[in-house]
Amino acid sequence: MPVYMLHGFRWPREGFTGIRVYVVLHNLEEAAAEYLQQPLTTELVTESLKRTQSDLMPRLPELRFVEYYDPADESSTTVSQPFAYVSTKVVTIPDGGTPESAGPGMNIEDVVEQGSGLTDDATEALEALRDRLAPGEHIGWFMVYNGDPDRWYPDSEEDDDDDDDDDDESYVAESEQSEQSATEPGTPATPATPATPATPVSYTVCMPYGILSEVSC
Repeated sequence: MPVYMLHGFRWPREGFTGIRVYVVLHNLEEAAAEYLQQPLTTELVTESLKRTQSDLMPRLPELRFVEYYDPADESSTTVSQPFAYVSTKVVTIPDGGTPESAGPGMNIEDVVEQGSGLTDDATEALEALRDRLAPGEHIGWFMVYNGDPDRWYPDSEEDDDDDDDDDDESYVAESEQSEQSATEPGTPATPATPATPATPVSYTVCMPYGILSEVSC
């Protein structure tokens, strides 16, 4: 259950330039707009950004998406987070550990002092991407906890296929029963039992820790 220390900006889910509208406008039907860190969603959104932001993405080869998620929090406010994080540098801090890739004996202040590692050109590209996706958001360091980075996400297409199969089987069973009743006079028809609707799947996420510092690197 790592904590991510990242440099980048928050991308709102709502709004005309937000995640949900982006996913719809660019027909990313298999993307999970509520959890960009889901592997397939990361792939789809990244490939889409390479097309729609072709002047910026080659200058930001290390771009990543990070989500805040606390699986122990089951409150109603955790269904969907208002932001995801778009980052150019991510340092993972495992439980009880020190920042990976930060070097022995280094702490949070040291990582921040090292800076984002971006060139001037990459910094300009990140600022331009922020202005297009999340105008007004701060670029800096954030500390983000994710208790289950590989959080299970339902495959909506498979769920729909399963529901369709159930409906088809129910329809066939009802048809066969009707035909049998029609060929056996005097036998009262047994009313068909309606198919039980599938139970909706829900998942939860939580509010982010927020900005680690106001340092822009």
